Amino acid sequence: MELNSVLTENAYNYILDQILNGSIKPGDRIREDVIAGRLGMSRTPVREAVNQLSQNGFINYVKRKGLYCVQLDESEQRTLLDLRENLEAYTYVECMKRASSEELLSLMQDITDFLALPAEEQLLQHSRRDISFHIHAASLTHSHLIEKYVREIETMLLIVRKNLVGSHRQKDTIDLSWELHTQIVRAMQDKDEALIRELNHEHIQLMRETQLVK
Repeated sequence: MELNSVLTENAYNYILDQILNGSIKPGDRIREDVIAGRLGMSRTPVREAVNQLSQNGFINYVKRKGLYCVQLDESEQRTLLDLRENLEAYTYVECMKRASSEELLSLMQDITDFLALPAEEQLLQHSRRDISFHIHAASLTHSHLIEKYVREIETMLLIVRKNLVGSHRQKDTIDLSWELHTQIVRAMQDKDEALIRELNHEHIQLMRETQLVK
């Protein structure tokens, strides 16, 4: 990997972490020169990272004012979850139709691997592993378009996902989420489209109830 690509990736991850941990709050101005100074690099990789974050929906450019961390109100978050529900239902059904038995077993293995983690590791790794599970399911449709759109919406959902961290319902929500994953994969194996859609709705409803900021 070229040096500039590495620097851009480092800048991207730094800014995204700052957004997700609340150091950069919704509506805060983002200055490329300040970030470059903190990271000890030129503004070029920071600018490229900001452009990527803008494309992924984390940063807005306001004409004649500058760059600002995105603000998603409750209505916009609900729209995002509605989009996710429809896209995931389609993805799971296509996965059921196109994936081999062996591929579905590999998806179930993702669940087994997560559930084998100690409880404290589950809390730390849930978001990353959950995103990986959904992208894996999308890849089993053997459609580059489905995988692309699932990756995009899962990335954007990081803004909503962060609201679960530290919640009194965090552990119960994670447990139920992975139980629903298990049931969804079993429904794929059984070719039960109606049950897949029902379980997916329950899964997204859980997110609506535990991770929306009102």
